[in-house]
Amino acid sequence: MLLALQIRDFALVDEVELEFEDGFNVLSGETGAGKSIIIGAVTLLLGGRASVDHIRTDADEAVIHGTFAVPKGSPARRAIEDMGIDIGDDDLVVISRTISRSGRNQCRVNGRPVTQAMLSGIGERLVDVHGQHEHQSLLRVARHMEFLDEFAGAQALSLREQVRSQYERMLELEAALAALRSGERERAQRVDLLEFQAREIDAARLSPGEDVQLAKDRAVLAAADQLYAHASAAYAALRGNDSGSSGAADAIAAAVSEIEAVLKVDDSVKGASDLLQSALAACEESARAIRVYRDGIEVDPARLAQIEERLAAIQRLKRKYGDTVDEILEYRRRIGDELARVASSEEEIASAENELARVKASLGSLSASLHEVRARAARDLEERVKAELADLNMGSSVFCVGFSAKEDPQGVPVGDRLLAVGPNGTDAVEFLLSANPGEPPKPLARIASGGEISRVMLALKSILASADEVGTLIFDEVDAGIGGRTATAVGEKLAATSRMRQVVCVTHLAQIASMACVHFAISKAEKEGRIRTVVERLDGDARIAEIARMLGGADLTPTTFKHAREMLQAGADARRRDMRRRQALAT
Repeated sequence: MLLALQIRDFALVDEVELEFEDGFNVLSGETGAGKSIIIGAVTLLLGGRASVDHIRTDADEAVIHGTFAVPKGSPARRAIEDMGIDIGDDDLVVISRTISRSGRNQCRVNGRPVTQAMLSGIGERLVDVHGQHEHQSLLRVARHMEFLDEFAGAQALSLREQVRSQYERMLELEAALAALRSGERERAQRVDLLEFQAREIDAARLSPGEDVQLAKDRAVLAAADQLYAHASAAYAALRGNDSGSSGAADAIAAAVSEIEAVLKVDDSVKGASDLLQSALAACEESARAIRVYRDGIEVDPARLAQIEERLAAIQRLKRKYGDTVDEILEYRRRIGDELARVASSEEEIASAENELARVKASLGSLSASLHEVRARAARDLEERVKAELADLNMGSSVFCVGFSAKEDPQGVPVGDRLLAVGPNGTDAVEFLLSANPGEPPKPLARIASGGEISRVMLALKSILASADEVGTLIFDEVDAGIGGRTATAVGEKLAATSRMRQVVCVTHLAQIASMACVHFAISKAEKEGRIRTVVERLDGDARIAEIARMLGGADLTPTTFKHAREMLQAGADARRRDMRRRQALAT
């Protein structure tokens, strides 16, 4: 709710302050007095575009402050707190807008700087301005579905939340599938390569360390003749040869025999004898081992050729997969792991596709149910708006809720069709109006008459006020082109709407102004040779005089004043009756 508005050096305003109240507030004044300036200041405060033309002549800057009561749990409060802006226990929010000729424009919420976009996001949740201005929520087609769902009630809101949840799940699955499918051609090529490499390595039937052992075997076979000759020479050196020459073992045995003769007389050479005995045993053992080795040497050209062929095959694999057989086998293990992962990803794709199909089916079913609830609510809303428009001198008007859906081969199944879907389902909703007989209904945004637009807005707001969570409604030019009984009906609807939301109305009609609980008069006055806009809160005789002026213009008579008093009394009586009725309901 808007509690107070302070304006300084804005257009023709040097400095004014308005304190609004809950309920019905009106602003009146002669044409050109500056009523639109006040609405323009509010629009700017809510995030509208600023211009240096808004600054009062000879002033350096224009400043606007608005104080709002923002109750806990309201959408506006959530939006403000989501921006990290604190709201005190008094539930007050102060919005400030400064326009400077230097081009520096400042927006602040509770003293914290915010961007114009942030301010606009807050403003549209605080105040709804209806008239020939930017903040006409019912002219924004995107809001029509929200209003219809609010009017439809809990069932529609519950279904819409389920649709939104399934829609978000669908987007998650589509993103996951896209990630899994990305580079599918490259992945298929990679699988072909890996499978070929795996077959090539497996066909070789490699054993760990095989290349090392084969290299040793090849070296032995290649030098078999030389190894046999060296081993034979070594054996002959130890044991002698067939020509009768003795070897080292024979010499050591002779030495042992001689030392044993010495030991019979002198045992001081016992240590030397022991060493010779050990040397003789070692010599004989070595000779036996060398003989076995020599006798085992084979000259086998066929086996050598096999080894050479095997090593050549291994070398071909080494050029591709690793420097050793062990590295080749490790590479083969990695190939297996990667192929397993690819197989797993294909299973993931299949699983995600099945889950996506299930979610789309559920989303289509929920969207169809939501459409049915909306369609029933739309018929009810059309009848109620028709009745409201009849009271507002638009009885020949036709209001309807238009539905449309777009086919999409990638959409969700609804009946025998595939429809595009969004977070609110498959419906596109738009309010349509035919203001004149014989004319087909058209989108509200294409209606030329500002007065007609305002009355349609008033009719809708009268119905939707209980659902709409914006705290303050401002109506500008809602009385354009009406008078008499229609004006009275408009005033009654504004007063009725103000029981649920704060209403601020700019009006030229006494029938409307007399029903308000707070009345401001806007006029022009000259000060120091310059024209300025003045705002005055009216009570008592001053208000009677303003109502009389609105009734009779410049020709004020006792009858006019009497009529003005009667209208104000009737308005006050209506407010008292309404208050007693609400108190009775509360008890």
